[in-house]
Amino acid sequence: MDTILFPIKWVISWIMYGIHTVLTTLGMSTGSGAAWVLSIVGLTIVIRFLSIPLFNKQIRAMRMGQELQPEIQKLQKKYKGRTDAVSRQRQQEEITALYKEHGTSPFASCFPALIQMPIFFSLFRILNNVNIISQGGEGIGAVDQQVATEIANSTLFGAPLSSSLGTASAYDLTTNVRVVAVILIVLMMATLFYSQKMIMTKNMPESSQDPDNPAYKMQKTMLYGMPIIYVFTGFAFQVGVLVYWLTSNFWNIGQQYWLITYNPTPGSPAYKKRQAKIRAKRIAAGLPPEEEPAEPVQPRIQPLGKERSKKAGGKKIPAQLQAEETTEKTTSSEIRGLDGLTDEERAQKRYERRMAERQRANEKKKARQQKAKQNKKNRNF
Repeated sequence: MDTILFPIKWVISWIMYGIHTVLTTLGMSTGSGAAWVLSIVGLTIVIRFLSIPLFNKQIRAMRMGQELQPEIQKLQKKYKGRTDAVSRQRQQEEITALYKEHGTSPFASCFPALIQMPIFFSLFRILNNVNIISQGGEGIGAVDQQVATEIANSTLFGAPLSSSLGTASAYDLTTNVRVVAVILIVLMMATLFYSQKMIMTKNMPESSQDPDNPAYKMQKTMLYGMPIIYVFTGFAFQVGVLVYWLTSNFWNIGQQYWLITYNPTPGSPAYKKRQAKIRAKRIAAGLPPEEEPAEPVQPRIQPLGKERSKKAGGKKIPAQLQAEETTEKTTSSEIRGLDGLTDEERAQKRYERRMAERQRANEKKKARQQKAKQNKKNRNF
């Protein structure tokens, strides 16, 4: 695994080292200390900032999946009660074709989390090896023997960044390690639960909150299942990794808050609340409650110069012709002749007469053709 993750570990080591250098330049103490703790926080912010395009794709994929839920539910009702292999295969094929037609995938919303995992494990391996590197082992990127010693001796409230609940007994301040690790794990569970609850209660349309909806089931599973997973995984991860994970959860809460406030899912409670807020602002400003659609922009009539007028030979360009026709129609529609009709109504009547004459002519032509065909048939016998 170290061989596969080496390029990622190399990049992470240099990002942490660069952030640490910036912090010490701004006045923080060099060597071991809080600057290395904040460098992990800064690493999280840099990674999450660079993954914003992936977050946007995730949101689009989630919303597309929510829009497709009515169609998916129709397919599920279509194959309800059919437990044979052929029916299950056809149902899966039709659902896959539906996702493919709309350019998305049921797993598209999971891609950002999958991309986070190699970064997460790379940081885990770096912190796991800092003690070995500080004792003369092979370095990783910017983490040489001196840097590894500084990271190994850096602590968060007395708990070394490279320590974990599983290795707490190997450190002098065992109690500090256990207390800090447990607090971080509890905070991780609480922040993850809160961010998932925000999505389910505020940013999911009512049509998607059907208990039979697979997306709703998955969200509900994540709401209660993921925090429980932290109890078991948090035992093995170092304090520095827990800091990274907790910072990432806070970033998620911030992203969800922005999304729910300014770009909520259509049909969700947050969307209705935002629409009501916008409507109230428009009313307070003396505007109509709903924004009126913009009127179509009329094409600008380009005036002709002397030279272009001579070349055109007095002919009107299409824009001028269209403008004049519109003016003529407007004027003529207000003037009625002796017969009580406007020019438009007369033109409509002429058009109807011509269409009736053409229809009668076509019917006569078809009758002649049918008669000729019948006579030819009779002659053959």
